Amino acid sequence: MRTVSTRLVSSRLAAAALGAALGASASGAATAEILRKGAWPDVEPKVSVEVTNEPRNEALKRVAQAAGWSLVLNVPPGDAVDLHVQDQPADRVLELLLADGSYVATRDGDLIAIAPAPAAPAPEKPAAGSPPAPSPAASPDDAEDEDAEEARPSSRGRDRFVTGGSLRIEKGEVVNDVSVIGGSLDVWGTVTGDIDVMGGSTHIHEGARVRGDVSTVGGPLTVADGASIDGDVDVVGGPLRRGERARIRGDVNNDANPMGGDGSSAKGASTLARKAGNAVTRTAFLFAFGAVMLALWPRRMEALKVEIAARPMRSFALGAVGVLGAVAVAAALCVTLIGIPFAVIGLLLAVVAVVAGGCAVLETAGAGLFGHRTRNPYAHLAIGCLGLLIVSGIPYVGGALCAAVALIGAGALVATRLAGLLRPRPREGAGGPYRTAP
Repeated sequence: MRTVSTRLVSSRLAAAALGAALGASASGAATAEILRKGAWPDVEPKVSVEVTNEPRNEALKRVAQAAGWSLVLNVPPGDAVDLHVQDQPADRVLELLLADGSYVATRDGDLIAIAPAPAAPAPEKPAAGSPPAPSPAASPDDAEDEDAEEARPSSRGRDRFVTGGSLRIEKGEVVNDVSVIGGSLDVWGTVTGDIDVMGGSTHIHEGARVRGDVSTVGGPLTVADGASIDGDVDVVGGPLRRGERARIRGDVNNDANPMGGDGSSAKGASTLARKAGNAVTRTAFLFAFGAVMLALWPRRMEALKVEIAARPMRSFALGAVGVLGAVAVAAALCVTLIGIPFAVIGLLLAVVAVVAGGCAVLETAGAGLFGHRTRNPYAHLAIGCLGLLIVSGIPYVGGALCAAVALIGAGALVATRLAGLLRPRPREGAGGPYRTAP
């Protein structure tokens, strides 16, 4: 059994200890050599790994997992090793674990494939008495071409755009930006740019790599174990299914899937419970505020209710115009330093008035649903608040309904002159509806 041990003393001393330990176990083997192919970064992440009496391949997998690599092994399992590594470069640990022979490590992003190096063909023996054949000298141009080929980064690939059909990125294929409309997408290879899918499912399979962002609308997104996304993930109108070993480096935004889909059920349940608690608290506050308004100003609330029931679309239009006008007036007041306090006070009063109008809308809705059961306005308000609480949990529909309730309430306030608080100025002369009765 081989033993590999390092201490936080010096990187060179630790590497020398690793090399000595592995070299002792590989005595008698051919000269070890690791040939790197592909684009390898100058600095690899440092890893800390603890392995006790496990095959060499298992230790390689532990190192790859700690470094964030996806590893494909085509090498013998190897002898059992003890690995005690603390803050050492991952590529150095990889080379020392493969010090028992010659291997080729091919890299594409974070995907690394390791296989034995092909055996060099034996040189032909010259015939007896014939002079040895001169070896051809490599020209400087050929050497420069080989160096440039090794140093050249991987190709970005070409853009792919598909409308009304599905697309499949095969394993080993490299593409740049991918856009799919009205179809599904399966990614097995590498995407160097962004992915945009609308109206279809998206599946990032094991070993696939996306270096940009992933955005999907109207379809599910599945990120399998071993898949990697370097950018952000936005999923609108569909669930996100994420494997436990899937890696997403950027931010994840998925309002339709509060449970996360990545195995973090506890975190998703906590987020869902917090959102539900906030919604219940807001609804309770709305009911309490409406109950106070019904108790203090029942006639004014009844005036708003009559206006809303008689002309709901007119109230909605007046509410939209009134909100835009209030914003314009507040912006005009904020131009001067003296007008800023008036703008703040006016906006606060407007918010209170809109909440009161919204309570009138909810009471009207509750009366329309259960008016034949009870005439209690508080019961009507409670039924309207409960219906708003239920519908507000639906993505997009809930937000649109809350905005409609606020606008209708604001429009009713405009139509009734703040429920009669602002009385119209009487016209000069007798006659008309403004004449005072004797």
